[in-house]
Amino acid sequence: MLLDQMHPEDVKAAIRKRFGTVARFIEARDLPATGVSDLLRGRTSARVRNAVEEVLTEGSRSKELDSAGRPSKDTGKPTDRKVARA
Repeated sequence: MLLDQMHPEDVKAAIRKRFGTVARFIEARDLPATGVSDLLRGRTSARVRNAVEEVLTEGSRSKELDSAGRPSKDTGKPTDRKVARA
């Protein structure tokens, strides 16, 4: 599971990228107010865990696909292109 492999700040960042704030995520998913914080501190809740895992899974899947839904050709290596500076 992605949640077990990620730092808590990375988990919160993934939620913020999708929802703007952790509070909006909690509201959108109708989760307990302290559910995400509790989960990141080790207190488990299947409902909160599933909701967070869903966001993380969607985020990791979007990295694998380009905008047309095809596998990304990004190798993670720097390119040789030079950027014009103004």
